[in-house]
Amino acid sequence: MVPGIISGRAWLQERQRVLQEELAKDPAPEQRAALQTELDAVDQELGAAKSRWWRALLWGTRPPT
Repeated sequence: MVPGIISGRAWLQERQRVLQEELAKDPAPEQRAALQTELDAVDQELGAAKSRWWRALLWGTRPPT
């Protein structure tokens, strides 16, 4: 990997970790809702990325980054 280029999957995994840590700190209800919404979006994107890997392996296309 070229220095300075961030892998989308690695960034999503790091963001997921940070959001989970913030939720564990028991934030205010409105902040908890915002964090949970973003965490759900990150989880959904990570799931979509996983399916793209399977599709790449199945069809022999270039795997996603």
